[in-house]
Amino acid sequence: MKCTMTVIALASISFGTMLPLHAGDYPDRPIQIVVPFTAGGNTDTIARLIADKMQSSLKQPVVVVDKPGAGTNIGAEYVASSDPDGYRMLINAPASFVINQFIFKRLEYDPDTAFAPVCLPARVPNVLVVHPSLGVTTIQQLIDKIKANPGAIQYATAGIGTTSHLSGALFAAMAGLDTTSVPYKGTSQSVTDLVAGRVGFTIDNIGPILPFIKSGQLIALGVSTKDPVDALPNIPPINTVLKGYELSPWNALVMPAKTPDNIVQLVGRECDRIVHLPDVAEKIKALGSDPVGGSPEELAAFLKAERPKWEAAIKAAKIPKL
Repeated sequence: MKCTMTVIALASISFGTMLPLHAGDYPDRPIQIVVPFTAGGNTDTIARLIADKMQSSLKQPVVVVDKPGAGTNIGAEYVASSDPDGYRMLINAPASFVINQFIFKRLEYDPDTAFAPVCLPARVPNVLVVHPSLGVTTIQQLIDKIKANPGAIQYATAGIGTTSHLSGALFAAMAGLDTTSVPYKGTSQSVTDLVAGRVGFTIDNIGPILPFIKSGQLIALGVSTKDPVDALPNIPPINTVLKGYELSPWNALVMPAKTPDNIVQLVGRECDRIVHLPDVAEKIKALGSDPVGGSPEELAAFLKAERPKWEAAIKAAKIPKL
């Protein structure tokens, strides 16, 4: 698989060097990057980092438009139904691409056919953290503590069907734990209650939790990625205890399906270049995320591989369809 992905990446780079920066007359007017969340979050911040650099190289304004609501479906539907001309794109977490199809009875778009993959700007590792009052400092100790107190220790989530909910549900299912989720309206609220000791643990994005880890208000036990992450280099992956556990959010950039391939490739190369610029990469890392990049072909393969992981987590969470 690594060899195949390397060949694809090299091929796309080689192909990219043969194309001019601008594909034909594109772009000749402002471009929109739609974010299906409110302003100020990780996805919105990453979108603005990309937009700022992209408008300099493409010589046209690149505007970030926030369209939150309906579990990110409003923003996703807006882009899916847009003209496939390269002037409107979507950057989103797993919801629009691999989660919502399993938790909503009806979507106004088909995640498999509605979008043209462009680039994977960033991976957003989750971290398993506990309140110090639990008296545990390792993943195994937490598992043992919950098993010794069935039903007594709850975990906080940013809401039903969010990546923190699914991460916690998969952790509980794989470890065979009797624990329940407590949904909040976003990570800030869930972390506030966790710091106050009202819930026992959570598995959520590193970025907003990192200050509480550094202050000692929360204890980091494990990260949700296959390998350790730069933001917490001494914290082991959860899969060192629960073999096969790997579930991390990410941000994918897409365009409407049937967008001309030369435009998709152009924007894909720009996205890949931008997220690896030293100043942009450092800002992404400061959010607790990892810059990734890559080609449209690599993103297409990535989305296909991610679907069964999130589907398994949704089944573990036993979420009734909305």
